[in-house]
Amino acid sequence: MSYIKGQGGMVMKGKKIVISLAIIMAFIAVLFVSKQYVIASVGVPAVDYIAAKIRSNDEVAAEAEYDKTMCENLKEYKKIKAKENVQKQAQINTLEKRIKIFVGGNIKNFGMVYYDINSKKSIEINADKQFVAASTMKIPINMLMYDLIQDKKIDINEKIQYKECDYEDGAGVLDGTDLSKPIAIKTLSDDSIIHSDNIAINMILRKVGDKNKYDYIQKIVGRPIVHEGNNTTPRDSFKILERLYTNPENNEYYKTMIETMKKTEYHDRIDRYIPKEIVAHKIGDFGLYVNDIAIVCKDKPYILVVFTNDIPKADEVIGQVSKIIYDAQK
Repeated sequence: MSYIKGQGGMVMKGKKIVISLAIIMAFIAVLFVSKQYVIASVGVPAVDYIAAKIRSNDEVAAEAEYDKTMCENLKEYKKIKAKENVQKQAQINTLEKRIKIFVGGNIKNFGMVYYDINSKKSIEINADKQFVAASTMKIPINMLMYDLIQDKKIDINEKIQYKECDYEDGAGVLDGTDLSKPIAIKTLSDDSIIHSDNIAINMILRKVGDKNKYDYIQKIVGRPIVHEGNNTTPRDSFKILERLYTNPENNEYYKTMIETMKKTEYHDRIDRYIPKEIVAHKIGDFGLYVNDIAIVCKDKPYILVVFTNDIPKADEVIGQVSKIIYDAQK
């Protein structure tokens, strides 16, 4: 080891040693801090990962508990629903017995379909028996016309000129009036439903086509129908009203048509003993055939189709059957 001569030299060397030690200590300190930073940097994600795993396990447990509760609730709902279905079916069976007892010996000449729209429960009596439709056929003809209007094949604002082939006596308001001027399609439709006007429906039928009428009904009921005469079955008429009510193609005129059916001037059958303002219906008479088909628009809506042939006081029978069903719906 060499020494610097003189007191000043010794002092200078001591200062250098102190500075060197300070530098070394500072370096060590930097290394220590850097190491801690690295440890901290590594440690934070690790802690977050563990915490995330803990949260994930909690969520899995909560989800499992939720699924278990939902499963139990679903089982309980199915039990309640099954019980309600059994009760509803028992009510339907009782209702059917009451109707058959009331109709009595005329049951062979009585055809009916009752359909509860909410529960989808139904009563069918001679549902596939052929009856003369009479003016109940005016409903599918009007529906066909409104479908053609929706498809832009007929203009709602169009007017139709009366022809001699359209004439038919009987119900209505056009017979005996001046028919020299064309009549708006909407007016003809309303007259055919509200007043059951035969001339009006014949003018509409000439516009939509008689063959198209049969094809249209067959499409609705899903099977071939009789093309001769004016026949139908309770089941076919039910399917027509079901389409009118459910409106699967969102025809804007269907709702208006139902409201027009509530305005009919005839109230001696299905709405004879129940509130008239909730019954959208169309009657039909031909000889011994007395009929009525309806959508009863209440809190628990239902469809009722009744056809009769040679039953004494048939309008009263239909009215009483309607009242029995209405009371059962309360």
